Amino acid sequence: MKQRILIYLLSLFFLFTACEKKEAQDQESETINVVTIDTMMIPNSTQGLKPSLRLTPKAQEAVRDWSLYQNLSKRLDSLQGVSLGKTKSQLSILIATFDGQEEAEEAIVNLTPDNLESPAINARLLSVETKLKIVNNYAQKSEPNAQEITNGIIELKNAFQNLNLQVNEKFALTIEEMLEQLNQEIDKTNDSPEAEKPTPRGKPPVKIYKPNQ
Repeated sequence: MKQRILIYLLSLFFLFTACEKKEAQDQESETINVVTIDTMMIPNSTQGLKPSLRLTPKAQEAVRDWSLYQNLSKRLDSLQGVSLGKTKSQLSILIATFDGQEEAEEAIVNLTPDNLESPAINARLLSVETKLKIVNNYAQKSEPNAQEITNGIIELKNAFQNLNLQVNEKFALTIEEMLEQLNQEIDKTNDSPEAEKPTPRGKPPVKIYKPNQ
């Protein structure tokens, strides 16, 4: 009987020791993860980045009230040159915007305004969302790699540039529209009165006198 009690007590002791050891390891792992998030910097690299493409005035007007586009434009530049923690925070906000979630879980927003609805723009938008989720997966790794995250951000920014290109093309003038504008300019020129020809400098105007009959 005493032997059984002894074995039972020893088992409890080893079990308690193992639990304490595992808890200490978990706390150490959490501490390392926090330190990594706070100290790892995401390089502000531009290698492989496409040149920035500006929207035309007509395209700018079209996306002015498009919250998804404005969030992307505002936050993409804040993904680099900051700590991993800040990058993860910005990525989470962008993903939540794509999911259409604000405060309520089921609050869904229209991703693309009616005036921008087209298969080509939707395809570019899907590419941006895919690249965004890939970068987020890189950032959420237990052992994140700063260069891998940076490369993913470059691909995300390039996908956004492709979206800009498609938006510009959506509002670009067709050949027929350009010809119509040209014809209107020609009509305006033809309808305007001819300007009087100036007198040559240094020469008085010539007067013709008719003899009296």
